[in-house]
Amino acid sequence: MLIKILVDNTAEEGFESTHGFSALIEDDAKFLFDVGPNELFLKNAKTMNVDLSAINTVVLSHGHWDHGNGLLNLSNKRLILHPDCFLERFRKRNNTPVGLSMSKEQLQGNYEIVESRDPYWISDKMVFLGEIPRENDFESKESPFLLSDGSPDFVPDDSAIAIKSEKGLIVISGCAHAGICNTVSYAKKVCEQGMVFAVLGGFHLKELDEVTKKTIQFFMEEKVSVVGPTHCTSFKVRDEFKKYLDVLDLNAGNQVEL
Repeated sequence: MLIKILVDNTAEEGFESTHGFSALIEDDAKFLFDVGPNELFLKNAKTMNVDLSAINTVVLSHGHWDHGNGLLNLSNKRLILHPDCFLERFRKRNNTPVGLSMSKEQLQGNYEIVESRDPYWISDKMVFLGEIPRENDFESKESPFLLSDGSPDFVPDDSAIAIKSEKGLIVISGCAHAGICNTVSYAKKVCEQGMVFAVLGGFHLKELDEVTKKTIQFFMEEKVSVVGPTHCTSFKVRDEFKKYLDVLDLNAGNQVEL
């Protein structure tokens, strides 16, 4: 199973970085998971000798600009997402928009849009998790975002990819607004698989707070073999993970084989 990081906040030499996330995932199917905020995923893919014209499916983790505005640079693809990805949404601190810059109607001309709140199987081994239940007592309790009516936006469309493997589950998140532990727990339920081998992607952990401590404890209890935090996971949190877990340093331009 291959994961190629096309966009991240940091990049390997010879690649460019920006605030956002995009990865090419390949196992018994091949698809783009998020496309970043602009056309950079295309440029980095070309540097990696990746032909994106051969990819017919895009999966969007959630409806934020830094994961989805790159959709304007593709066409003739299937687009899998949660229906709430098109909500208007804003930062609480300054009311600036954080949602997608395009509407569903604008994208329908270039994509076959598949909306699903439920788990949607992309292949025999890989599933888009759909809406992730917020079940534990420490994640997704506050939100820095608002909806257009001024109510809190807990990003209900936040989703992830789960992949069955002989080593155990591989879970890939975009930003984990639902909580990365909630995400992993739901992936285990959907895939009916108890062992978790790897968890990669944005974990939306910024501080060395109680949520981070409980996340590390959760990963250790789950005996996760490989952790690959990216994008919205701060460097001090990554350093804290390294004290307890086997952590991959992931940047744009990296290829991971699991």
